[in-house]
Amino acid sequence: MARVNLTFIFIGLMLLCGLGAAKAQARVELDAPYLFHLDEGQQFPSAYAEVPEWMSSLREAPSVKLTGGDYWMVTQLLPHRTDGTWVVDARNSIIENVDYWVLGSDGSSQLAHSGYSAPYEFLFDYGRSFSLTPGIDYWLVVKLSSRYYSSAPQLEMSPLAEHRLLTDQLAMIISLCLGGLVFIACYNLFIYLSTSDKAFLFYGVYVLSYFGGWAFTFHLPAHLWNFHLLELHHLFFIGLPILNIMFYKYFLQLPSYSPKLWRLSKILLWACILALPTSIWLISYTAIIASVLIMFWIALAITCGNVCLMKGFSPARYFILAFSCLLLPAVLILPGNLGITPDFIEYAELATLIGGTADALLLSLALANKLKLLSEERKAHIEELCFAWETARRDALTQVGNRFAFDEFMQGATEFADRVKQAMSLVLLDVDGLKTINETLGHHEGDRVLKSLVQTLQGIQLAHMSLYRLSGDEFAIILPSEEREALLLKINDLKQALLAEGAKGVKLHCGYADNTQVAKSHEWLRLAGSKLYSDKIGKRREKYAQSRALGSEVGY
Repeated sequence: MARVNLTFIFIGLMLLCGLGAAKAQARVELDAPYLFHLDEGQQFPSAYAEVPEWMSSLREAPSVKLTGGDYWMVTQLLPHRTDGTWVVDARNSIIENVDYWVLGSDGSSQLAHSGYSAPYEFLFDYGRSFSLTPGIDYWLVVKLSSRYYSSAPQLEMSPLAEHRLLTDQLAMIISLCLGGLVFIACYNLFIYLSTSDKAFLFYGVYVLSYFGGWAFTFHLPAHLWNFHLLELHHLFFIGLPILNIMFYKYFLQLPSYSPKLWRLSKILLWACILALPTSIWLISYTAIIASVLIMFWIALAITCGNVCLMKGFSPARYFILAFSCLLLPAVLILPGNLGITPDFIEYAELATLIGGTADALLLSLALANKLKLLSEERKAHIEELCFAWETARRDALTQVGNRFAFDEFMQGATEFADRVKQAMSLVLLDVDGLKTINETLGHHEGDRVLKSLVQTLQGIQLAHMSLYRLSGDEFAIILPSEEREALLLKINDLKQALLAEGAKGVKLHCGYADNTQVAKSHEWLRLAGSKLYSDKIGKRREKYAQSRALGSEVGY
């Protein structure tokens, strides 16, 4: 799984490099465009010759403010190929309205409108096609108007065929990433429904929020359903830290591993919650606010992951790797989004989307690893419980079933009287005289007698026989009724064996009952106990009669 994720990241980077190379070959390098403020009431020039004079009347702008505004961008176009149709594209930022004017030295004039609110000609960009004649000089005048800019807009020009191929390739990568995010989110939400683990719930919603943010960034709702609402764009991105903090609270068990980091995370969480309305009420600043919050969130999340990993939580290694996939694009892109540095890489938004998709895959792997650990812990716990259960059912001295195991068997017995499918016998065996051995020879000798008795009984080759020690000197034997007589004969042999081993004074008494004779389990035990008692009384009377007879003979 880890190899698959790393392969995905590598393929994404190679695609970006390939796209950059193809773009470099296809585009015409534009001179750095002139940038001017667009003041109220200003009109664009109507002819090529008017452009220089018109430019002299404008206020030059040092840069495009990310908080929004209206600007003119002016540059010369010098097509050097014979292709008749070219594409001019204002890219690298969300722009609400883009107007292109192409004024030729031959007196031609072409106008096109684009931007967030306009229908698209090419997937996921603001490009518009123009007919340019080699040998003719052109002025390109671009009017930009937006309530905020996610980064500094850039102008580029490329032949129609190359631009269409490039946008199709970009659209394919974007669609794959967005589709992958939806699949990952649904998969983890389904796991939550079966496990009720809140880490899967918050992770699934987090990935859906990530999908929503990028779907709006690439204008998917605008393209598919003509739905335009700029206020929603950064609402999803500001919500990412909120959902992810709740995710790693449960995933990393952060309150237990690091209460201090959990307190810091809660502070950031509430800061993001308070920042949510800025997406609507401070839309010009929402991109900057979101960038700052995301920078703090990524740094804090990686810190939390490292602390939990050092404290022994092994799934945190995937968590750290996942956020590293976000960290690299963030370091390269977020400073540009804040206006601190120029953009270091082309297609910054796509690079961030690929990094975020890799992040989602690796976090999903982290959750899968956590499930594996929980499964192993549960298995070990079940084995411990089974061992404890078996230990609780076993007599410590003789290692046969104890009274608890016997009671468990009797409670589970349901076939009695006419419902019996296989006749079974319950034989109760009492070791008489054991107390005398303990008092005269010591408990170790009594224990030896019991062990010897159990070993002998276990050595009897009878099918389906179960042996239980009910108390210090009482045993129960369950076996098929047809084997009962063979067992009773073996018990008689046991008496002689005990005498031969020096266990003088030890006598064995037994009583038995069949499950065909009773209707319930307690009646079965009571009947066998009654016969055991009768056997004891009968042998005592026999012994008493023998002693009386012996006394009479001596008196005679």
